[in-house]
Amino acid sequence: MLLEKNVRNIPFKGILFLIIIVFELTGFDLQQVNAQVNKIKKAIDVKHYTITVSNRKGNSQDTVYYSKQHQLTWDDFRGTPRAESAYSAAAFTGFGYNGEVKYRGDTAIINIVMDVYFIQSYSWVRVDAKSDYALAHEQLHFDITYLITERLKKRLREIELDSDFDSIIQYQYLQSYREMNRLQERYDNETRHGIVVSEQLRWQTLVKNWLEEIHQ
Repeated sequence: MLLEKNVRNIPFKGILFLIIIVFELTGFDLQQVNAQVNKIKKAIDVKHYTITVSNRKGNSQDTVYYSKQHQLTWDDFRGTPRAESAYSAAAFTGFGYNGEVKYRGDTAIINIVMDVYFIQSYSWVRVDAKSDYALAHEQLHFDITYLITERLKKRLREIELDSDFDSIIQYQYLQSYREMNRLQERYDNETRHGIVVSEQLRWQTLVKNWLEEIHQ
């Protein structure tokens, strides 16, 4: 059944708050009500916000998570080449995040885990295109995705957060995803998908330098 429970007159620093909590329960659960009230009280009492951002490590069945110790190999490209495509290979990369918040006194501690990924089943290569040079071009697509997430992590550590931190983080994430798409497109346009060797080498240097600037 649907149970509405009104919790009234909960004083926080001399102010009365009206909190309406709606539960879908098979019976009244006072412990669950109290847990929700305590969670809201903690959020209201927050004065300070800290954030930590890390990268997910290891791989899953169809996903390679970015690691400086692991360079892509052609074995990671497990998708079927697209007959209609004019290209020799395609790397499917992207990024997302998961987060949780814990409360310690008047401080909200926000922990973000960034997923910088390469999807093997969506990435493909034609049999006659497997060269070290072509692989380096695809690896740099993955490196660019990683670069964008490092820029995002830097901004999140520097930005001023408030009680609307979830919206702030989501906005920064969306801005970064747009930045990634623009930079990936620029990379392919300027190198002509790796055909122009001088541009390919220039981009490898660019990405390396950009990463070094972030990590200084």
